Amino acid sequence: MIDIFIVSGVWTAFVGIAGVLIAVIGMAQLEHARALASGLRTLPSRWGMTGRFVLGHLAALPLASAIVLLIVSAGIDGALRLLLATVAFAIYLYVGVIIPRKPVTARQREQKRLRRLTPSFVAYVRVALAGYDPPPALLERYLMRPDDKHAPMQRVVADALRLVRDHSVLPFDALRRVARDRGCPELIDIAEALAQAEAEGSDPHTVLLAQETTLNQVLHDEFRQMIERRKLYLLALAALAVVGVLVQIIFVIVMGSNVMGRF
Repeated sequence: MIDIFIVSGVWTAFVGIAGVLIAVIGMAQLEHARALASGLRTLPSRWGMTGRFVLGHLAALPLASAIVLLIVSAGIDGALRLLLATVAFAIYLYVGVIIPRKPVTARQREQKRLRRLTPSFVAYVRVALAGYDPPPALLERYLMRPDDKHAPMQRVVADALRLVRDHSVLPFDALRRVARDRGCPELIDIAEALAQAEAEGSDPHTVLLAQETTLNQVLHDEFRQMIERRKLYLLALAALAVVGVLVQIIFVIVMGSNVMGRF
């Protein structure tokens, strides 16, 4: 094991790994600074994502290679060798692919949750506007009771209030900016209608009611389609199970007849 550290080029590999880790940390700090400057949580640009993948692979290759070098130098065989090779491959996939894609996958999960939470948020806004609550108080009241179920929408509202305080924009205009940043089409439509009504001084109640009804119907149809797909999957699994049982029965009958024929 100690012989690994005296092999030519090992220390160069360690220095390369350290350099890649420093570059990854620097890129993360740069993205964090850009988000703080804009007041929004923006996704990395196209070149930023390319850089994340390149750095991810550069960091994954030495880590996986270190395990492979350990296997070769120590002469490990058998099940332990297979286990270490699997660990090296898993490290390569996690560091080289999964970690660089985390911002994208997190954004996709957030968009799905925001889409499901939009109808309830629209209903809350309609009731609050019917009670003549001003937009700032309406948004602040939405944050009074933290709830894990509504956490994504509450983060959107919190970011909008932060824009109102820091950049002196109208509340629903700030909500529209944050909604565009999140990339949820349904929430963007609601925020656009609220911002337009706020700018024109009109009542958005009719538009909100129509959009809430439409979105509820769309989500209901998607839920029914998901149930139908799961029914088909269950039927396919049941059919495979029945076929497996029939094959076993036929096998037992055939083999049993051959055995009985010998007597």
